[in-house]
Amino acid sequence: MWKLKTRAFMLKAPHQSEAYRQILEERDIFEIERGMYLEVVPEMEQMYHKVGVEVKFGAEAYEIPASDYYVLLEDLRPRGFRNADRLRGLDQTHTESVLRKFAQWHAASAVRVNTKGPYDDKYTMGFFKNKHFADVFLNRSVQTLKQYVHNYEGHETYINDLKKVSKKVYEIMDILNDPKPDEFNALNHGDGWSNNIMFQYNDENELLNTYFVDLQVPKWGTVAQDLYYFLISSTSLDVKVSKFDYFIWFYHSELVKHLTLLNYSNPLPTLRSIHDALNKYSGWAFICSASILGFVLLDPSDDASLDNVMAEDASFKKSIFTNPRYRKHMEVLLPWLKHRGALE
Repeated sequence: MWKLKTRAFMLKAPHQSEAYRQILEERDIFEIERGMYLEVVPEMEQMYHKVGVEVKFGAEAYEIPASDYYVLLEDLRPRGFRNADRLRGLDQTHTESVLRKFAQWHAASAVRVNTKGPYDDKYTMGFFKNKHFADVFLNRSVQTLKQYVHNYEGHETYINDLKKVSKKVYEIMDILNDPKPDEFNALNHGDGWSNNIMFQYNDENELLNTYFVDLQVPKWGTVAQDLYYFLISSTSLDVKVSKFDYFIWFYHSELVKHLTLLNYSNPLPTLRSIHDALNKYSGWAFICSASILGFVLLDPSDDASLDNVMAEDASFKKSIFTNPRYRKHMEVLLPWLKHRGALE
């Protein structure tokens, strides 16, 4: 007897906007994301399956006869997946779950490249190698921060440092965009903030699993990119700084565990080497604080559109940097960044 099953899907297609058109002219992010879901991620999951461990990174993807600009995925919500509250940020339990998933992802990609060679270029370039996008999304945010930082409590202690580092945005990005072969490198998610992470819960609201979504801008390079981007943008303020070194220790422990599981043949990265990378690329931590964090903490608004970001809408920018929630985070982060040498 035939049985009918109801399945839910999610179809991603381009926004009908000038800003999105500009992005697609530069990079076919839909082709990249389809390839990530259909080729790269299944390969990494199969690596774990071969050693007797089941690891799942995200939703199932499907191909259909359609234009190039689509990604068809299973809808995860019927399975109990949902986003966390980005305005509150992630607590320690959720942060650990995400860092474990990053460690599994980074380990698998490093072993894959170590054994089979580099990924196709389209999966390794990231988003900000394009100077225009680096200017729109990063540099302009840093310059706008300078206009409003005098309203932040304690700004006198770091404002001169901020002015200096704000002139180095492109230099910082050039260094980040040039992977060093003598460092531990992996495939970064590239956009791993709270809205691009989904959590599965049981009926008692206990956390069961963590999946990544939005795989449009992967980048090969130092894992410091994913670590700073996620920990700066998506953790709750009470753990963001106070638990940072613990979170790095936790991530490193999981990374070494999964590299060993997958028979990584190169020397295992030490905790010191991960900290060395975080120190070397600490300017990226400042850029994440001045850019992605502000968008994450902004109250829902019709003004929060890609067009307004790329058009440099002055009132929209002001709403980001005068947001009391963002200011509260930055009053903690900026002194911490100064003391770590990230504003030099």
